Amino acid sequence: MSVKSLATRVATVAAIGAAASAVSCLATVAPAATAAPVTVFFAPLPMDPAIADVPAPEQLTGVLNTLADPNVPAVGKSYLIEGGLGGAEAAIMDHKMRKGVQKGKFPLAINVANIAPAGPGVATADVTASGPTMEPRTVNLSFVDQDGWKLSRNSLMTLSQMTSG
Repeated sequence: MSVKSLATRVATVAAIGAAASAVSCLATVAPAATAAPVTVFFAPLPMDPAIADVPAPEQLTGVLNTLADPNVPAVGKSYLIEGGLGGAEAAIMDHKMRKGVQKGKFPLAINVANIAPAGPGVATADVTASGPTMEPRTVNLSFVDQDGWKLSRNSLMTLSQMTSG
């Protein structure tokens, strides 16, 4: 190997080293791109309390099936009515239930649909009821959340008229 060839190789290695050194120098000297800090939260958005409190159809159907059960006295259903039932109210409810049984309206088939919020702790639903001698009738009933979903007092009167008429 000649001196000239050795010098060329050393110069080439030196040039490569200098280039690599320059690149690494530029990489450390050049300012890094700056971006505004980004914060990401994955917290759920707050829901409207009225929407969050809408009962499931099964809950309302369970309330109504128990209320329409002629084998359960009204005092045993009082917990399913807004504010409960007094003695006289329970007696009237039992009397109307007996009349409905005599007219062949029970047992009822109940369907609940279109449940919608109607304020804090209140929901409405379209309820269709039919029985052996009762054509299907649909009414809109209200339910209140008082340690569980209950039929509103006004809706009890609507339901009572629906099955006794």
